[in-house]
Amino acid sequence: MTTNQKIRVLTQTNEDFEWYPTTDAIIETVKNDLCALFKNETVGRWRDRDFFYTKDFRRDDGSYDGSKKKQIGIIRSFLDVGAGDGRVCRQLSGAEGIEIDDRYGIEIAQPFADDLLMKDDIFLIGRDFFKTSLMDKRFSVIFSNPPYSKYEPWTIRLLREANFCVMYLVVPIRWEHNREIMRHMGPYDVETLGEYDFLDGDRPARARVNLIRILKRRKKGNDIHGYEYEDFDFEEDAFDRWIHEHIGSFEEAELTTQKEKDLKLKNGDIADMVENYEYEMASLLQAFKALGSLPSRIVDDLGMDKDKIVRQIKKNIAELKDKHWHATFDKLSAINSRLTKNTRDEMLSRVSEFKTLDFNEDNIYSIVLWVIKNFNKYTAQQILEVFDSLTSPEYIKAYKSNVHWSKDDWRYTKDKGKPDKYVLDYRLVTRCYVDRYSNSYYQRDTILEDLKVVFRSLGYPIPEWETTDYSQDGSLQEFHAYGGHQNEAAFTVRLYKNQNAHLKINEKIMLRFNVEVARLRKWINGPKDIVREYDVPEAEAIRLWKNPGLLKIGHNDILQLGFSPGENKCA
Repeated sequence: MTTNQKIRVLTQTNEDFEWYPTTDAIIETVKNDLCALFKNETVGRWRDRDFFYTKDFRRDDGSYDGSKKKQIGIIRSFLDVGAGDGRVCRQLSGAEGIEIDDRYGIEIAQPFADDLLMKDDIFLIGRDFFKTSLMDKRFSVIFSNPPYSKYEPWTIRLLREANFCVMYLVVPIRWEHNREIMRHMGPYDVETLGEYDFLDGDRPARARVNLIRILKRRKKGNDIHGYEYEDFDFEEDAFDRWIHEHIGSFEEAELTTQKEKDLKLKNGDIADMVENYEYEMASLLQAFKALGSLPSRIVDDLGMDKDKIVRQIKKNIAELKDKHWHATFDKLSAINSRLTKNTRDEMLSRVSEFKTLDFNEDNIYSIVLWVIKNFNKYTAQQILEVFDSLTSPEYIKAYKSNVHWSKDDWRYTKDKGKPDKYVLDYRLVTRCYVDRYSNSYYQRDTILEDLKVVFRSLGYPIPEWETTDYSQDGSLQEFHAYGGHQNEAAFTVRLYKNQNAHLKINEKIMLRFNVEVARLRKWINGPKDIVREYDVPEAEAIRLWKNPGLLKIGHNDILQLGFSPGENKCA
């Protein structure tokens, strides 16, 4: 969409929070300044590799270009606060001489925020800037073009709570006359890079602004070999300052009431979990603040000091956030019913930002959109993983096209090895290890639960209320596919104390399972292959080929993941 079209959308949805797109001239200045910082080694030395580094320039054929060595600056993490349509991050990412590893944003306008999530190139760490915690996160570069009416509290909060190496702000030219802003500029090196206006911008305005660069001061030191170096001073970051301010000096801090800390996650909805998280977070901080009331003698006897307390608080907060995010995935049954254990764990590990991402309803909504965006690629992966986990020498049959197999017995033996293409039998025995100490309500750590997930993906929904009895007494358990399949048996199982599971799978469902795996692995190329390899009528083969069994979640099908349009939040 054009800028005017975007503005109309924002206006219609009442989401226009003073969005004035950053001009190309401002972005170009930021780009040139970053390249100059790299070139002058203001950033980019080896001790700063967690934040910046440089690499040799290569031509398109992979060879080195000696004239451009060390001209590519790598920014580890970039945060755009008020990201809008993402133009700043994208233009800098594509600029010559600059690469960005991880791109993050904060954006409150829902049309922009949802679009950023669906494009999957900028990860949102929050929607409302003033409700997004910054102290427990670190970024190489922060950029922000704040709303003019809020630029003062916006700027002060970034200066007080954000941890960064370099920050660029687009602020009204009167910023230098603001005493509160200037007071918080004290710990930094600040430089005005230029004066600009929006008269020729995508959304014209008379406002005149400065682009300012705020650089964290470097400190000098000596490494283990005695060589001098300069590095950014991260020994005390914004989080440390906040903790020291609230804990006090361990002398005459006021006594505070320590609330109950040992709370379990409620068995309610998302709103309950968010309320529980906020209460537990407040209790945690209150507990640490209460340490300030202890006499220094007691603190010394306990071998404690402020630095240890700060490290422990950071660890506990990260664990609290991580715990609630994992619990959320456990409770969102609409997500769990579509994910095997391995897929679920992989998706969680891919979003490492859960360690610091604020736990609130806006971010839960964003994560659900992220799941929708990434689900399709995981659907195929998990169906193949489950198929392979069930593959055993006794329960596979080679394709007829495997000539050297079809001449004698089709069974898989050690002498013959596994065929390149094969069919999985509908009767089989597999291992079913049960973790009796699992905290997961669904016990999503067995092949049986994964098999249910795959069958749902194939269009045979097994309801959540048909739970597995893991008593392993050998009794027959039957699971059914509901919906359009008229309550037919999907599979039966007997569990034994030797951790074996004896499975009998519906032959029609097993055919669909085999065909989908063959389709994904390019073992078959059309209906004729299905007729030949699976001994099915031509009409059935055409139907199987034209109507893939994998029911993929659509990009905008939020309702399938428990989105409640009436409340405008995840249910």
